Amino acid sequence: MYAYIFNSLIFKRWHWYGHHFMQRLRGGSHPFAESILEACLACDTAMPGYAKRVVDLMAAASGREKNERERDYEQLLQLLAELLVVRQVVTFEWSFPVSFHSEPRAAGSKRNPEITVAGPQFHLGVEVKAPALLEHQRKRAQNETQIPARAFTPERLKIVTQGKEFTLPRDNPVKDFLISADAKFAAFKRADPNFIGLLVIVWDDHVYEPISSLIHDDAGLFTDNSFARDANGEPLRFSNVDGVVVIRHLHQFVNIAGDRGPVDGAQHALDYGRAGEFPWKVFIENPQGHAVPEVVLECFQALPPSPVLGAEYSPKDLVWWFRM
Repeated sequence: MYAYIFNSLIFKRWHWYGHHFMQRLRGGSHPFAESILEACLACDTAMPGYAKRVVDLMAAASGREKNERERDYEQLLQLLAELLVVRQVVTFEWSFPVSFHSEPRAAGSKRNPEITVAGPQFHLGVEVKAPALLEHQRKRAQNETQIPARAFTPERLKIVTQGKEFTLPRDNPVKDFLISADAKFAAFKRADPNFIGLLVIVWDDHVYEPISSLIHDDAGLFTDNSFARDANGEPLRFSNVDGVVVIRHLHQFVNIAGDRGPVDGAQHALDYGRAGEFPWKVFIENPQGHAVPEVVLECFQALPPSPVLGAEYSPKDLVWWFRM
């Protein structure tokens, strides 16, 4: 695999991760590169050809610097998010025989989720999404006031923000993720009404943002007050998506690639974590969807969102940031 990487565009053009893989040519190694390679090989064992496809996609995000850099950077984070989740699915100890299929397509559809899992008890599809957060993170760091959900009228918002700059909700990407996953799962649902469609969103450490986007009483996408409406003014329902798993991990990729090391008990960049250990992953069911089997929630180590897990695991109206 290293030989394949060395012959890829990662080493022929400028690349965000060129430095990390270069350490192998210098007789050493870099934990970030090693973690990517291990995850690729773990997935390749279950789905031959997967590792080279990931390297090809990773290498394609190369050769562009300056103003176009962020596009490649965030594409790479999306790819790592997919690798994180797929590795967890294929290495989980399922209690019954299962088969895995990478980027499968249902009959009559050109859309495909990241992976499907077929077993005697269910047929599961998993779509993985990671938002572009760089600009949002900058605003969040600069502004004292953050509005995680569309919880205020324009008049009330003026009072709350007191005329100062504030950070808007990052809820449109969550809506777009649901629309995309709903479309990808539609053909699978038509072929098998018992098919389970699961959207996994990999966010950074501020998981109250997607949680608020999904279940805030005043505007959540899974509520009757959803801000997303169809042409008739009715809430969008995303009936092909049975639930959403939210994982806080994008910052781990950034930290470890930047030689700052993992946080919160992570052992390496693609370490999904262990059941019963912080940071928690949460599962948010779609009221319009099917029940998700308990074993699937065990695979993703997903718990219902609750303030018992921590303040960041429940919807928020308003966040004020204080510099310490």
